[in-house]
Amino acid sequence: MSVWRQRLDVTTNWAMLLAVALTTFSLGSRDVPHFILLLGLAAVLVSIVIEAQRYANLHHILWRLHVIERGYFAAMLRGEDPLHQGEWRDLLAGDLETSRAYIGLFSAIRARLRRNYILLIYFVTAVWITKLFIHPSSPASAVEFYHRFTVAGIIPPWLVVLLAVTIILVSTLLAATGPCTEEIEEFPQGPARQEIP
Repeated sequence: MSVWRQRLDVTTNWAMLLAVALTTFSLGSRDVPHFILLLGLAAVLVSIVIEAQRYANLHHILWRLHVIERGYFAAMLRGEDPLHQGEWRDLLAGDLETSRAYIGLFSAIRARLRRNYILLIYFVTAVWITKLFIHPSSPASAVEFYHRFTVAGIIPPWLVVLLAVTIILVSTLLAATGPCTEEIEEFPQGPARQEIP
């Protein structure tokens, strides 16, 4: 299981490293455009999806181990013959024949946002707004600050602000309503979470 934990940690570490590197790069020079941080935010969002897929696979493997522990080892420790007790073997064989994730990608994204990524999204967004405010110099008015949101003279500021606010609000909502990791890993409900005989 430590290999899967390392795979999850590697994705998070890369996202954090990228965020810190882009922060250093963008705040280090006034000539670096602010939308570099928007690309960093997009990379963080891609990292969330990659890690959520890995987390769903990890959860599936943990469920299989749970079936084996409850069906085989628990019966063996009680002094019973685990190979002839219960339906745990059929449950496990059925899962191996038609394997499917027991938590969806959406639930995994919510769990990973809540666990790791929401603060990283807030950090990149705060650095982006700071970059807009301090480079090339402090804005003289709110209108000047608003016009700094323009991306390369192509994308208007209202669209950039709308997309940024949408990403922040959706991420916050998903993280706030998402299950905590501990709840997911208890395997309490659903047809796959049935009591293992």
